[in-house]
Amino acid sequence: MSQITMLSLDEKTLTSDLDRAGYRKMGIHVKSATSYEEAAKTLESMHIDIIVMNMDHTKVDIIDVVKKVKSVSEWSEIPIVLTSVQSAAKIKQLAKKSGADLFVEQPLPRDYFIEKLKNLLSQQTRGQQRVQGSIAVSFSWKGKIHSCQVGDMSLTGLLLTTELEIPSGEIIDLQIQLGASSKPVKVKGEVVRQIQAKNHGGKIEHGGIGVRFNQFQGDGQQRIESWVARTSDSTNKMAYYL
Repeated sequence: MSQITMLSLDEKTLTSDLDRAGYRKMGIHVKSATSYEEAAKTLESMHIDIIVMNMDHTKVDIIDVVKKVKSVSEWSEIPIVLTSVQSAAKIKQLAKKSGADLFVEQPLPRDYFIEKLKNLLSQQTRGQQRVQGSIAVSFSWKGKIHSCQVGDMSLTGLLLTTELEIPSGEIIDLQIQLGASSKPVKVKGEVVRQIQAKNHGGKIEHGGIGVRFNQFQGDGQQRIESWVARTSDSTNKMAYYL
């Protein structure tokens, strides 16, 4: 992985000459902020790979900041890591419920901490790989079985090409047919987004619904992972966010 640009939101910045040199040596370029407003300006002005926020910041509601960042579509895919010197279970649970991608209890040796950041970024990249092709889906909703094609699919969810208006939060039972495989993958999914159809100069881009995988049956998850690994195109532009 090439150099990583990290945005640090903390009461105490990581921008001393010693820290800058140490992180840079390990492939991390640090941009520091002490408030949401400063962090937002940085996010608007440059590419950020990962955001690290200190939950022990006494002047900023870090949980509120996480929610604000995740609510902006251009920033919502940036992994967020929360840190704290507190180890209580309620702190870890609060971090998880906030929408953050990882909680790290501090203090940790810098090299180990950076390894955790790189592992998270690697997982994020794999999770965002999208595949298209001969994938068909049937699902039950309101007592009826519906069939449709898949716009694209990743390890974490898929885009169903359908005109049905299924509200966010609905749980649907999916049967996913991967190519010519005779055994469908069965999984429960949560509707997380509606995509409106668009007209680009006469070319219609179909709408649909974004579904996040919640619970697989049997070896379903392994089969999805294998399919994505064989057929993924990481240059495919994401049509939706999960």
